Amino acid sequence: MKLRILLLSALCLVVSSFGQKKTKYESFKNELSQKKYSSEVVLDKALNYSSHNDIYVSELIDACRFFSSDRRKYRICVNAYPRVIDKRNFFQVYDLFNSFSFAMKLYHNTQANQSAISQINYPNADYYHGLTTNACNRPMANFQFRNMYNEVHNRRNYSIRSIKQFISNNCLSTRQIMKLTETLQSDRDRFELLQFAFPYSYDLENFYYTEQLINDNFLKQRLIRFIDREIAQMNNNSGFNDCRPLSQSEYDYVLKSIQDERFSKERLKLAKQHIERNCFSVKRIRAIVKEFSFDKDKLELLKLSYQNCPNKEQFYKLKETLSFSRHKREFDQFLLNR
Repeated sequence: MKLRILLLSALCLVVSSFGQKKTKYESFKNELSQKKYSSEVVLDKALNYSSHNDIYVSELIDACRFFSSDRRKYRICVNAYPRVIDKRNFFQVYDLFNSFSFAMKLYHNTQANQSAISQINYPNADYYHGLTTNACNRPMANFQFRNMYNEVHNRRNYSIRSIKQFISNNCLSTRQIMKLTETLQSDRDRFELLQFAFPYSYDLENFYYTEQLINDNFLKQRLIRFIDREIAQMNNNSGFNDCRPLSQSEYDYVLKSIQDERFSKERLKLAKQHIERNCFSVKRIRAIVKEFSFDKDKLELLKLSYQNCPNKEQFYKLKETLSFSRHKREFDQFLLNR
């Protein structure tokens, strides 16, 4: 009897949870069905819902049936794609279109572009120990950011000016600034916003991650030079040369973040950022260096890590991380010159 009651309770909980999920979409669907709304208002509501709610392909298809225009179906599907839960079923959406050209356009701007979208790497400010300003000493909580982001994004006069106003009144992480910047379409607008946003970023030395949002190579290089100048000036003015030892959990996070980086160039950049701003013992330096395959990269990290190493008397032991004789000789010469 007790077992039956437990099974019934579990079943009710599952049914209840499913009902809550369906209730949200069903209430949205009922709202779309209201005759009091014009077609433009219905489209706005569909775009707003698909921007801020996870959605299944079956629900997306159902929502698109409220529209006869391929153009409007396309706008809703492109808008909803990042929040689609079962992307493996997204191919079913193409049957909604009367025009083959709209179906192909949708494919190229969603599934065909998925690999490029997934390459955006967002920094984590949770264990950041680098350069900050007195005006921004703690970033906005993520739940609060999401609420305010939705509020700004839903304004009818939504523009780069409204984003700047939002940024200037808050302290944000680089990740949050990147999310705001992604809502802008042109590289020039993104470049302008990122320059404006830099002083309002908490994790200033993570700001290099924002270069991923600029496709134009000229503007990308301008952005990098801008960040270089700003950080160099702040270091010179503040005399910032702080060596911060990490707790074990913080160090584990640093090492994992390096291991998780897929591209060797970005992995090296991330490791250098951590080494420049933190104290690492010989044992911890060895673990970081072993994440790299090439002696050239290893030697660069070893030289960089020497200054902030607390047990320099054991630094010679790191020679064993190098494979080739010429790099080992360069390492020995480096130590002799210290």
